[in-house]
Amino acid sequence: MTVASVTPSPVETGRALWERLAAGDPTASSELAEAYLDPLATWLRRRYPRLDPSIPETAAEEAILTLLRNPSSYRPERQTLDAYLRISADGDLKNLLRSEDRHRKRRADLETVELSPIQGKYLWDEDADPAAIVERAEDAAERIASAAKTRSEILRDLLPGDARVFALMQAGERRTSAYARALGIEDWPADRQRREAKRVKDRIKKRIERLGYGDD
Repeated sequence: MTVASVTPSPVETGRALWERLAAGDPTASSELAEAYLDPLATWLRRRYPRLDPSIPETAAEEAILTLLRNPSSYRPERQTLDAYLRISADGDLKNLLRSEDRHRKRRADLETVELSPIQGKYLWDEDADPAAIVERAEDAAERIASAAKTRSEILRDLLPGDARVFALMQAGERRTSAYARALGIEDWPADRQRREAKRVKDRIKKRIERLGYGDD
């Protein structure tokens, strides 16, 4: 007599992944991110179809990263892992929208000042002012320090494996095989390697843009 194998339910699978993560299993974080990141981003895009798709994707990343950094934030006795991540990602998305709104208002205020004829006169007159020169130099130093801090934030918050991809991107690496090694997917078919490497690189680029680092 043969005993039929029973496939674990998504709820059981999620709890098992979380238990491994909480126990410090080094492979659990990448498995959890692979299992939940894309479905979570898809759910958010469907929930907010009018938004730029990069916003739901960033919110999904934030929710996953929060759990990876602090597994105890999830209580399995209260809800499923899928439900927890959806609530978390929805909150992160709303925070991102609030942040975007603040940035838009600040940019609008700056444009208003720059377009003011009187203010423009004073800005022009200040070009030769020694105090203004010192202030501009200090501003430049602050921007450099801010860029270095942002780089550190990018590296700290990347998903497992993505940090190696980021380093390759910074080095100007173009070979798919190098990215496949960094992601541990050398045994995948070549076309699937290319797609996965591109997906990870696009995700990193969007995160860099979201943090305000840009291409310079």
